[in-house]
Amino acid sequence: MKDNKKKKNKIQILDVVPFFILVGIIAFFAIATGGISLSTYNIQMILIQVVPVIVGSLGCIFVIALGGTDISIGASAALCASLAAMMSAKIGFGPIAIPITLLLSTLVGIFIGFIVVKFKVGSFICTLAILIAARGVLNYYVQKGFIAPPAGIDFVGSLPFAIGVIVLLTLVVWFVFDRTKFGFYCKCIGENERTVKAVGINVNKIRITCFAISGFMAGVIGFIQIVKVGGGTSALCNMLEMKVQMAIFLGGILTTGGFSAKIYKLILGSFTIIVIENGLQIMGVSSDWAEFIEGIVLVLILIVTIYCSKVATANDLKMAAEEEKALMAEQAAA
Repeated sequence: MKDNKKKKNKIQILDVVPFFILVGIIAFFAIATGGISLSTYNIQMILIQVVPVIVGSLGCIFVIALGGTDISIGASAALCASLAAMMSAKIGFGPIAIPITLLLSTLVGIFIGFIVVKFKVGSFICTLAILIAARGVLNYYVQKGFIAPPAGIDFVGSLPFAIGVIVLLTLVVWFVFDRTKFGFYCKCIGENERTVKAVGINVNKIRITCFAISGFMAGVIGFIQIVKVGGGTSALCNMLEMKVQMAIFLGGILTTGGFSAKIYKLILGSFTIIVIENGLQIMGVSSDWAEFIEGIVLVLILIVTIYCSKVATANDLKMAAEEEKALMAEQAAA
């Protein structure tokens, strides 16, 4: 009983590491900027900037849990939203751009999942190829003329709408990821795919569905960002996929996925990367040095996360061995 209590405490300590990291970074920038980073205006800016990162992370969490990755979401969001904006302009009804964007981006996700499953292509290589191709197509349309944002949906660029979207999507994703068999199977695949296949679970179907979810979330980002930016450009949602990946890793989610993938971790990680970027901007750090510092911070946090994970695993194995030894002793005495 005592050993189980210790084991539980170890897991709790490991899981709150991302929270302490975020609090430490907020405290550092609050001191370094003389409190400017905690001003009402700056907090609003952080909330606006964190929206696409959180939404993208919520979509990617399913793919990450499988032990895969999706670095195409930024390009997919930009291309699908731009195509939807052009279609809505021809139709003459701006709001239709929202369902068109979601449909196109979901189809992109399904296509990626099909390629990964059918041809056994690594998710990183596949999504990298889609990223390059999508950016190329987007640049082609941008060069042909200005892509205006869809008319009649200005409200999607507002902060209240963005916060509402985050709250709604977080609740839905939390329920699916933590309270359904589908989410459980995703994490089990990341832990041991062979075992999941052995019990008769359709792993390929789950993998395609995960990429479809990631694609859908990219569409949500797309129609929000194209309105907020004021049209489709070659820089729309640029580098978003990198921010999402950093948010996931800063949140302490391992690249192998599995049960290390947790919703609250990606939200903490999303705020962490945005707070770092925002704080460095307030301090007047150049973009080159800012990227260097972000890279160093990411590496340090990854080292801490991996070390904590190894320590927790070693302690779990030690406790399991001790429990087995005690059980064998009890059986021998009986």
